[in-house]
Amino acid sequence: MVAFLAWYSIPPVIDHIAEDLNIPSVEVYDSNMAAVAITIVARLCIGPLCERWGPRRIMTCLLVIGAIPCGLTGLLTNGTGLIVLRCFIGILGSAFIPCQLWSTLMFAPSVVGTANAISAGWGNMGAGISYLLIPACFDGIAKYTGASIAWRVVFVIPAGICILVAFIDYFFSTDTPHGDWLKLRRQEAQEKDVVSVMEATSDSTTANDITTPPAVGVDKKYPASSSSMHQDDASIQDVKRTQTAAGALMGVFRVLIKPNVLITVCFYACSFGTELAIDNVIGQVFRSNFHLDPSTASYIGSIFGLLNLFSRLSGGLFSDFWAHRLSLPGRILAQFILMLAEGVALIGFSFGLDTSLGGAIGIMIVFSFFVQAVCGSTFGIVPFIDPANNGKVMGIVGAGGNLGGLIFNLMFRQFQPNFHGAFLCLGCITTGVAVLGCSLITVQGKSIWHSFSRLNA
Repeated sequence: MVAFLAWYSIPPVIDHIAEDLNIPSVEVYDSNMAAVAITIVARLCIGPLCERWGPRRIMTCLLVIGAIPCGLTGLLTNGTGLIVLRCFIGILGSAFIPCQLWSTLMFAPSVVGTANAISAGWGNMGAGISYLLIPACFDGIAKYTGASIAWRVVFVIPAGICILVAFIDYFFSTDTPHGDWLKLRRQEAQEKDVVSVMEATSDSTTANDITTPPAVGVDKKYPASSSSMHQDDASIQDVKRTQTAAGALMGVFRVLIKPNVLITVCFYACSFGTELAIDNVIGQVFRSNFHLDPSTASYIGSIFGLLNLFSRLSGGLFSDFWAHRLSLPGRILAQFILMLAEGVALIGFSFGLDTSLGGAIGIMIVFSFFVQAVCGSTFGIVPFIDPANNGKVMGIVGAGGNLGGLIFNLMFRQFQPNFHGAFLCLGCITTGVAVLGCSLITVQGKSIWHSFSRLNA
């Protein structure tokens, strides 16, 4: 939540910054794309790093690293500086990866969709909170210092919150229910050494016709508790903790070329990518279409992000509900239903912009719910695609979300000020991906077509 709060702390007051520094709208849109583009690379790197060092340490580092440029926003002097600065702040967007891996490690497969949806949804809600908190703080400071000073000071607040939460994460939390990630790595290495020694000893004694009783406790590897790691035919294995850097890099490429991973990337690009793009422009949409002042438009725009309080959770719950009935095919069916509704709602909003302000807000609430619910249902599927490489899969899918955000930010830039066309195009793309992607994806050998056979059984 605090990572997204800082990541999206600039858009709510971007009009004041642009006016004070004479920044043209083209550079503002370029800064929107920069804030998303850097996160694509960061998320690809963060997945393997989480597998090596654990989600807690990576989360702490990201919050501290991202807080520094956020706090320095007040030193901006021109549009180029804005683009560069938002590029560095965009690193905070990759905090999503340790967040999702962390929750996956903490919860059983039967509820992992719900757990991931709550953690990610409340995290994404930080963007909505920024549309409430930053303008309110700005208005309060501006009463005493003026607008040109207020926007330079206000960014100290999200930066300070990031550093505080980083401190709490590092000193008052743990990576897994079983303890610290690095300690678990060392234990695994020691267990492998013991097994190797016992195997060598067994070979030696066999060669000399000496029989010894079997060693207790080292005759097999220690899998994660099977009773909690299976949901019908779905499973989540232990994440690899002991890969070398070269092995992790090769693993990323092997995972990246898997068709099911690429389809899931498209799912997330059309959900989280849509959310990222809209987070950057939603205030401008209402301001330009209904001639509102910046603060009022920001407050209305905050509704979009704040719906993450329950909308992404709803997607995870919907995925878990159908999984309980139909196992993995049920998760794909849930994805199809929610994503199709998202596409239709986005198309509806493109026409709703021609109605009254109240009507547009109402349709925004509907499409916002489904956009974020699809994020939740997508990560109800992700942990089952390649369980042994969950960190890499989450990193790649997460980066796919940012790639979608970059593409859709570029689309809004090209369509501006015609937001009607942008939302219509966005809705059509989402609908197409829903139909094609859900028809083609298979997870652990199961597809959406298996769900229909189970429903008829």
